[in-house]
Order: sequence, then structure tokens, then C-alpha cells
Amino acid sequence: MKLPSTLLHRSTRPGVLAASLLALPLGLGLSGCVFDGQSELQLPGYIEADTTSVASPVSGTMTQLSVKEGQVVKPGEVLYMLESQQEQARLAEAQARKEQAEAQSKNLSKGARQAELESLRAKLSYAKAQLAQAQSNLKKSESLLKKNFVSEAQVDNDRTNVQLAEAQVEEARAALRSAKEGARTDEQAAAKAQASAAQAGVAQVEWLLQQKQVTAPVSGVIQELYVRQGEFATAGSTTMTILHTGTLRVRFFVPNDLRPKFMPGNQVNVVISGCDKPATAHITRVSARPEYTQPMMFSQELRDRLSFLTEARLDTPTGCTAPPGTPVGVKVAGVAAKAS
Repeated sequence: MKLPSTLLHRSTRPGVLAASLLALPLGLGLSGCVFDGQSELQLPGYIEADTTSVASPVSGTMTQLSVKEGQVVKPGEVLYMLESQQEQARLAEAQARKEQAEAQSKNLSKGARQAELESLRAKLSYAKAQLAQAQSNLKKSESLLKKNFVSEAQVDNDRTNVQLAEAQVEEARAALRSAKEGARTDEQAAAKAQASAAQAGVAQVEWLLQQKQVTAPVSGVIQELYVRQGEFATAGSTTMTILHTGTLRVRFFVPNDLRPKFMPGNQVNVVISGCDKPATAHITRVSARPEYTQPMMFSQELRDRLSFLTEARLDTPTGCTAPPGTPVGVKVAGVAAKAS
């Protein structure tokens, strides 16, 4: 199942191995207890720890793997990188569009340049001169008309020239005024919207480029690698698992008659195969619900067969460690083994 881009990391616990170990007390009850060489009662259990599965946010070939199995990592530390040539090119294109849109918006928000303004002022002066000349010609023709030196058509033509010159002056004034004020409000708004859209495009490509670099979500130890350098990682698939630091704990089942000896805060000794001395652990939780019971009244013998899931946090090991899933034995202080 493909994971969403916002849910790239999830906490997991051992599944198949834990289930098989949990079945041990189910079938054995008290007979599942084991004994050491000194005939001291031990409860069967197993080691468990929290792990985080690191999933690839996007698909791509792993071009750089910065960690190896057994390496200690901290939050934010780079784990691996995926190919990003296409995203780099898209980012350069988006940044160019952003700069172009911003320049256009800035240009429309201010007036014309000084050289353009001087050119428009010159055009206005020329239009005014043309108007003055047209008005002068009209006065002369009107005066000559009274003396019958020119025709009525000549006077009408001069009046038309005056009107044309006046229109040219108004046009030149409007062009100069528009150049001083800048573009219209709606044009400026459109340019700003284009600049904002270009900025959003850059942010989107930058985010996609960040997904190509995967960092550690938690501190811990690289437990297992599923994709290595040069291999293709599918979006949503697990690329590696991280074992959380300081989460090793023992899970075991305590018979009902021994439950008072295993209260939260009590210390227990854990026997690990291959270790010279037992490790110590402190109980953190005792289930309030008995396991493997039947809905009936229990006799003394049946009550003794009830068991309670118990967890104990392992103290920092001093020289002997065990991975999650390792079977262990929890000693029962002050209780000798019974012959089976």
C-alpha cells in the first residue's frame, strides 16, 4: 500500500517472531517456566524494541547511501539521496520565470524611464507648436475672408486643421500623464498575480527537490537496509529500519500466583544466552487483563494458570547485548524450581 507523502515514517514492532514467542506460554502455562543450573525458576520471554520504518517519499534511483547497518544516527542526519537532475532543471526554469514575472511587475508599478518622459514631452511641445501655427493660419484666413481675398472653403480647411492640432495636443498630454503614473491598476494587479504564481512554482519544485534527500526521523541504530545505492526506490516503500535508542525491553508472562512479585518499578534479572551475567531490567507495565482465560469460575488450580503480560525496560547493557526477538529468561527471586 502506498503511503502518503506526509506519512513517511511509522513505528513498528516485531511481528512474526513476537507472535511465535507469545504462543509459548499459551500452550505451556506454568510448565513454560525454565530453570537454570541452580534450579531457580525462570519465566520465558523475549526482547523487543521500538523501530521506525523509513519510507521513500518519492520514487527514484538511490544515488547516495550515507549510512550502513549498525551505524548510529541522529534526527536530521542525511540517510540517502535520490536522483534529482530533472528537479534541478525544473527549479532553474521556475526561478527564471519568477525573476521575469517580478521584473515585469516592478516595471508596471512605476512610471516610464527619464528618456521616455523626455521624448513624450518633446512630442507634446511639437503638438502645441502645430496647434499655434494652425490657430494663426485660421486668424489670417478669417481676416482675408472679410476682404474677399480667400474663399470660404479655405477658412473651413483652416478650422479643421486647428481641431486636428488640438486633438494631437490632448493625445500627447495623455501619453505623458500615463507614462508618469505607470500602468493601470488592473494591469499592475495581473502582473503581481503572475509574480506570486511564479513564486509558488519555485516553492513547489524546491519541496519536491527536498523529498529527494531523506533524513533520519529519530535517533537510533540502522537495523536493516532494504534498498542500496544504485537500486530503485519506489514511493512509499520501506528503504531501511531504525532501532530506537534506549527502547530495549523484555516482554514475558507472569503466572497469577507470582504476579505480586512483579510490580511496576521492581527490578528483575534477565538471563541472556551467551552472557556471563544476567542483565537487569525495571518493570514498566503489568497488563490489567489476564491472558488465555475462559468465561467461568476458576478453581485454585485454574487461577494459578492465569498469566499477565509484563514489560520491563532493560538497563544500559555493560558488555552483553541482544537484538530484538531474542528469547530470554526472567528469574523469579526467592522461588525454587519444582520438579515437573
